[in-house]
Amino acid sequence: MQDFSSEFRNLHYVIRNAESVLLFAHTRPDPDAVGASIALREYIRSLGKKADIACFDRLPEFAAELFPGIVFRDPDALPVETYDAVIASDSVDRGFQLLKERFREEQVIVLVDHHPNIRMTGDIVIIDDTMSSSCEMLFHFFQTENITITPKMATPLLMGILGDTGNLQHSCTSLDTFAAVSTLIQKGAQLQKITSDVFANNKISTLQLWGKALSRARINSGNGMIYSAITERDIEELGNPSTEDLYIASTLLNAVPDAKFSLLFYQLQPGIVRGSLRSEPHKNVDVSSIARDLGGGGHALAGGFEIPGTIVETPQGWEVR
Repeated sequence: MQDFSSEFRNLHYVIRNAESVLLFAHTRPDPDAVGASIALREYIRSLGKKADIACFDRLPEFAAELFPGIVFRDPDALPVETYDAVIASDSVDRGFQLLKERFREEQVIVLVDHHPNIRMTGDIVIIDDTMSSSCEMLFHFFQTENITITPKMATPLLMGILGDTGNLQHSCTSLDTFAAVSTLIQKGAQLQKITSDVFANNKISTLQLWGKALSRARINSGNGMIYSAITERDIEELGNPSTEDLYIASTLLNAVPDAKFSLLFYQLQPGIVRGSLRSEPHKNVDVSSIARDLGGGGHALAGGFEIPGTIVETPQGWEVR
């Protein structure tokens, strides 16, 4: 991990001296974005200050039972310019840029992320693409600044770390990650409830989604790519599955023995197709380079992109037109 001692100190100063803080979670938030926002909210509110979470989507269903009382508020309905500081955690390029025209010069903008190639800028930037998750970065912030991590902070932090590491199975999991998980459990994180509510409570529609992705899979014998597609109609019929469910589908595809990397196309809205890429260390494929060629980004073993078009099934396979 990079040395963020100065940035951590500045962030702590900003939080202590602010009366109100707006926390931003990216569109179609995953466990890491949700966990980071909730952990910061709990800490800031414990200081007697105002803290709201803004997101262009509602609190995901997987987190509703685990965090009762948490509400994600529509940024368009909030007086964004009235907050003393704004903190965006995880995938800050997804939606946060839509607010930048509403910021005042006096507002402090903070970015916390573990994704590479972030285009947004802020007054305090804490970005390290060697970290497993934004929640692990916030764990180090709290530890470095001697901030007591309460059970209400530990649970969302642990959820975010487990979400972005595939329950500690992805290559981004380090010894420091295991140490953070151990400490969070000791501090009261509800591991069993996280596991049952977030990662093991799969609905029929989630299983159907994965089934569609697997049943449609094809392998390109030339480059070892296994690919599949989830159409806009599928998304509607399956009740708008979470981004996390779609990411897991691409991971399942990547588990096929003959595949060197996986690509799942999915369409959440008309005219826009997203792609999720996955690989594994021993396969020696840097999927982030593929994602960058298509205008996206990511890590060597996990990348994504967004392109204009519509998913179409042809006799030769799935195409984007």
